[in-house]
Amino acid sequence: MPRLLAVLLVTTLVSGCGLWSRDTAEPPAPLPRIEAEVTPRVLWSRNTGSGAGKSYLQLSPYLGRDRIIVADADGRVSAWNLEDGASLWRTNLRVPVTGGVNGGSQVVVVGTGRGEAIALSPEDGQELWRRMLSSEVMAVSEVEQGLVVVRTNDGRLHALDILTGEPRWLAGRSTPALSLRGAGTPLMLSGRVLAGFDNGRLAMFGLARGNVIWETALAIPSGRSELERMVDVDGELDLAGGVVYGAAYQGRVAAFSVADGRTLWQRDLSSYRGVTVAGDLLLLTDAFGHVWALDRRNGATLWQQDLLRLRGVTLPVPVDSHVVVGDYEGYLHWLAPEDGTLEGRIRTDRNGIMGVPQVRAGVVYVLGRGGNLSAVTLRSRDDS
Repeated sequence: MPRLLAVLLVTTLVSGCGLWSRDTAEPPAPLPRIEAEVTPRVLWSRNTGSGAGKSYLQLSPYLGRDRIIVADADGRVSAWNLEDGASLWRTNLRVPVTGGVNGGSQVVVVGTGRGEAIALSPEDGQELWRRMLSSEVMAVSEVEQGLVVVRTNDGRLHALDILTGEPRWLAGRSTPALSLRGAGTPLMLSGRVLAGFDNGRLAMFGLARGNVIWETALAIPSGRSELERMVDVDGELDLAGGVVYGAAYQGRVAAFSVADGRTLWQRDLSSYRGVTVAGDLLLLTDAFGHVWALDRRNGATLWQQDLLRLRGVTLPVPVDSHVVVGDYEGYLHWLAPEDGTLEGRIRTDRNGIMGVPQVRAGVVYVLGRGGNLSAVTLRSRDDS
């Protein structure tokens, strides 16, 4: 109970840093005027349920081979055809969902507020197993070597067998009294898993036994109050060319050697969304909603877009020759990768977007807070 109250308190207190509240001392930036260079269009849109509801949940879709699978906060899970949005199956778990959807070709997993990991068949939605864990589930990894790694709110990682749900190992780190609500997705590598924690640490574990391969500080707590000392690594991590990238709230963005955790470069920059690699760019959204492109080789700033300040901007994702982010009013924004210029936008869910947009073959799939699932692409000349 004390930790729950602390999390709720922090969610309110740090809203002024651009989390998910319109009631801030500084209001969100108005929707900027742009000269549209591109015209996005919705290929299809479907109502999948209640979405995140009134909860602070970053529920993201899972992209399978030919389908997209989503969950809402009330426990409804559904699958939709990628090409035309046709309904493939629906199931109601009748429990509050707080993490996922993620997994692989044999199984998809969602996590619940009651501390359960629930596995479903991606083909028909049939429940395969349930496993009770140590606390509320915040994030679920992809499948690697027959395992899925589940991150719970008490700072623990649970490695589960995808066929049976049996636990293989348990690892974790201490959790501060105050932390942001949420957790980044454990990043599966070949035989390893990388995860960030609420104490500002980043750790690589062996996938077979959960042994620590290396550990480093992505942020170091400083300040007198617990609020000032929050250094959560809650955002997404990424890997490219033998280098892993991450960012921490009230901490740093940094690059580390995947082999031994050696710091290659670092710079002060606060983010709770994480990072995305796009070629030579490292893309991120800072705690104020500014979108950044850094040179991933040395961390140098290439551009910063601040017209979306405090608009609850999502993690940036590369889409063909653009960068796309969502915001708290449900807009998807297209940015030029050369200088961050806003070149186009479209609205998909009036309740806003929080989860990570998913991309395949130039199509952006996004789940809104109101449960609206949309497939969006740029209008071609043949469409005009």
